[in-house]
Amino acid sequence: MATNNLHDGLFGANKKSIYDVQHQIKDDRKNLGRDFAKDIIFRNISASISRNVYVRDFIVLLQDVLVKYISAVTYLKIYKSYTVGKTYKKVK
Repeated sequence: MATNNLHDGLFGANKKSIYDVQHQIKDDRKNLGRDFAKDIIFRNISASISRNVYVRDFIVLLQDVLVKYISAVTYLKIYKSYTVGKTYKKVK
């Protein structure tokens, strides 16, 4: 009997392409900044709110949407610049 997990199939669109590795191998950048994708909401809310399991699961779902909105700004910057390829991800 299969168990149904709440998060099964929700994050399938977030998989990274295996072909991006070819472009990133020689890219040795310094001062990349902090990766906010994992904890952007958890760092800004009270610890007592995140203790509840149901609220924590809901925040994880909201966090994914919020990260997509923030990365959309980067996508628009890349779209506007015709000298950069569409898969370029190193824009602040």
